[in-house]
Formats: sequence, structure tokens, C-alpha cells
Amino acid sequence: MEILKLAWRNIWRNKRRTIITAASLMFAVIFGITMRSMQLGTYDSMIDSAVRQYSGFIQVQDTSYWKEKTIDDLMMDSLQLRHEIEKLDGVVNVLPRLESFALISSGKKTKGAMLQGIDPLLDDQMTQISDKVVKGRFLTRKDEGILVSQRLAAFLNINVNDTIVLISQGYHGVTAADVFPVRGIVKIPNPKLDKSLLITSISKAQDFYGAQGMLTSMVVNIEAKNRVDEILPEVKAIVGNNKLIALGWTEMNKELKQQIDADSGSGQIMLAILYIVVFFGILGTIIMMTAERQKEFGVMVALGMQKWYLSIIVFVETIFLGFVGVILGAFVSLGIVAYFYDSPIHITGEMAEIYEQFGIEPILAFSNDFTIFLNQFLIVFLLLFIAVIYPLVKILTFNIITALRA
Repeated sequence: MEILKLAWRNIWRNKRRTIITAASLMFAVIFGITMRSMQLGTYDSMIDSAVRQYSGFIQVQDTSYWKEKTIDDLMMDSLQLRHEIEKLDGVVNVLPRLESFALISSGKKTKGAMLQGIDPLLDDQMTQISDKVVKGRFLTRKDEGILVSQRLAAFLNINVNDTIVLISQGYHGVTAADVFPVRGIVKIPNPKLDKSLLITSISKAQDFYGAQGMLTSMVVNIEAKNRVDEILPEVKAIVGNNKLIALGWTEMNKELKQQIDADSGSGQIMLAILYIVVFFGILGTIIMMTAERQKEFGVMVALGMQKWYLSIIVFVETIFLGFVGVILGAFVSLGIVAYFYDSPIHITGEMAEIYEQFGIEPILAFSNDFTIFLNQFLIVFLLLFIAVIYPLVKILTFNIITALRA
């Protein structure tokens, strides 16, 4: 307790130096947490718009479907298989999907689109797509109608209760053509999908394509995306003997994964540069502090204080400085992250167009993951522990006579 009192009093003997050192640590923590939170939050947003809202984190397909993605390479729907996968720890449910290309026509306008057949009740548990219906209503399980993505509806000048015609090639070459009433307009977070996605019930899609009881895939809805590597091998073990294959989202979205990895690497380099600058700032302050207090250290040792005891006091002083800077930085960062977590930054102009080309919602989102805060704390204290080596070595090796003459 005596050491703590001495250390606390010592750091406030020179308030200006303490404030400067604590401020440098505070701003390092603020920039580190804010930058990393924005990075990881944006990655989560990218994954959510490209993966959770469409393909899911794990899919079960026919072994030949992924290469060609034709409607002739379908798999049989199997309630038994779905139940087996749903029993796995971390799996919420398994969603049946049937999707293929279709030509949509309304009035004099025609456009190619992706028709996706879903189980509305099950699918909504993963995508929360019912919350994204901006006009009309969501689908029921046996619905004969269709949901149209917002940008596609705007292009075709379609509104709720209008009727659209779909033409396509069905299973094994049969002609697929039908009339669909528009039940609702839905805003899809993924800009590419929002220009081309149509959604109907799985039963209606199977009737349209002449593929009763058939699916293009089963989407495995999991509790958390960080459990994909744990659950995927278990799903593969279940489907391996059924001429089926299980794919993770990184295999289905390789470009997105590579983009995230590359951006994450550059972000970590920027953080490393930031902390190198901060480290030398801290080290310079500590070297200056040690030089200024050389005579003080000499007097204290001459009066009988052990060098190791003096070293402990200086070490505790440095830790106190770190705590002051880190706690202040944490409070400020918490406010910044909390605000932008609820109100992400919307990107406009040319940068927004670049985001949309990659099928990513043009926003800078923030993550409130606690590990971001913890990692920055650990990095700052690691830098402090390295920097404090200098004064400790100086105290343990200095000559009393030389110190008193300083």
C-alpha cells in the first residue's frame, strides 16, 4: 500500500508531464479502438449483406450444382436429413431453397432476375426479411404471390397488387411460365441483389420450375458465424454418403473473403504504425523522466532505499500512467463506438458506387465487440512494459556518486 501511495504522488509531482503522457496513451486507445471497431463492423456488414441475407454461412447441395449452377443439378428435399443437421450443436434450423434465373416482364419492360423459393417462416428467422418489406406484406408459407426487390420494382415500375409474368427454363428442359401477383416490395441490403431478386414460397417455385420435391440447396442457419469452422465438418460428415456436398461461406464467396483479408491486413499495418509512434513517444517521455530524476534516485539510494524497491515504485508509476490514459481513452471510445453502432456512416458518391459493384451496402458500420477494447488495452500495456525496461535497468545499474553529481 505504501508503494502505491508513493507512486501515485510521484506521477502528479510533474502534472504537465503526466498529462502529456496520459493524453498520448488516451488518443492511441481512441484511434486504435475506433479504427478497429469500424473495420470489424464494416466486415460484419459486408458479410451480413452478402452472406446472411442470401447464401447463408453453410449450404448443402448436390455435388455437381456449384460448378454449373444449373437447375438440372438439383437435390431431393429430405426432412430426415434436415432434422439430422438441426440436431447439431449451434444449428438453429435448416432452410430449403430453390432458385434459378427467370425473365420478368411488366408492361413494356423486361429484365433478367433471380427467383428464390423459400420457406417464409424459417427463412425469416435467419434473414429477418419481413422487417425489410417497405410496401405490402410478407409471404405466407403456401403463398402464390411474390416479393420484388425495391430497385428492381422501381426499374420495372411495379407496385403492390400488380401482376408480373415470369418466363424461364424449368427442371430437365420443361418450359416455365406463370403469372405472379406482387404481395410486397422488399429492400435488400445487398445492392446487387436489390436490383435482381424475386422471392416466392418454396412450393410455388417448385411448381413454376416443375421440380416438385426438389431443391437447389439447404441453407444451414447457425447461431454465430464464428462457429462455421466448427459446424461445417459435422455437416459434411452427415451429408457425405448422400451424393451431397456441404460448403462454407468462404468457399461460396471467395472474392469477399479475399477482400476482407486484404483490407484487414492493411488495417493492422496502420494500427502497428500508430502504436510504434505512440511507443517511441512513451519511451521518450520515460527517458526524459529518468534523466530528470537521476539525482533524486541517487539521494534515495544513498539514504538507504534498496534499488529493487525503487525500481518497483517506478514500475508502479508507469502502470498508473497507463491506467489513467487507457481508462480515459476507453470512456471516450465507448461513446464514439456506441453512437456509430446505432448510426452507421452512409457512404455517398463514387465510393458508394464502388461498394455497390462488389454487392456491398455502402455504409461504414461499427462493431461493439468487447474483444476490440480488450485487445487495445493489452497492446498499450505491452508497450508500457517494454518502455519501462529502460528506467528499471538505469536504476539497477546507476552509480550513486555519478547520480548525486548530476
